[in-house]
Amino acid sequence: MISGTGGQGILAAADVLSEALFKSGFHVVGTRSYGAEARGGSAQSVVIVSDQEIYDIQFEASDAMLILSLPAYRKYVSVARKGSLLMVDSRVLARLKPDDVRKDIDTIGVPAADLAEKLGNPIVANMIFLAAYTKKTGIITLDQLRDSVKTLMKVQFHELNLKAIEAGATSA
Repeated sequence: MISGTGGQGILAAADVLSEALFKSGFHVVGTRSYGAEARGGSAQSVVIVSDQEIYDIQFEASDAMLILSLPAYRKYVSVARKGSLLMVDSRVLARLKPDDVRKDIDTIGVPAADLAEKLGNPIVANMIFLAAYTKKTGIITLDQLRDSVKTLMKVQFHELNLKAIEAGATSA
């Protein structure tokens, strides 16, 4: 699950990840939801991936979550499966009380917002997260992630998003 606030590129991140997984030979199904207000409302996208055909698309619990905002953390952390991976923006993590952080999941802070600001555009925090996730899990390669950006995004957005992938890869 990738979640955050509308305008953070949540749906685009899920599309890029899904494309990379599919081109890697996985079976992939995606779902998404976002508030009617689009920008500023909640947004989440679920990527279901398997090495076998997917027949059941009912989502109950996540094995991995990428969370970009505090409201998304509060809304979705409860659906993380025990023992799962949770990657959350470092700024969000810093705002949580110790009791708010689940002890039964592997929580990792990613300085995505900080790195995106250094690159000059906060929206690329989504690609920083994908790169950090890729480095942490090894489920796909950074080259596959880069190829998906080139496939799905307009040419004028390639350079910035590829720089974000590099920043995310070094942050992991």
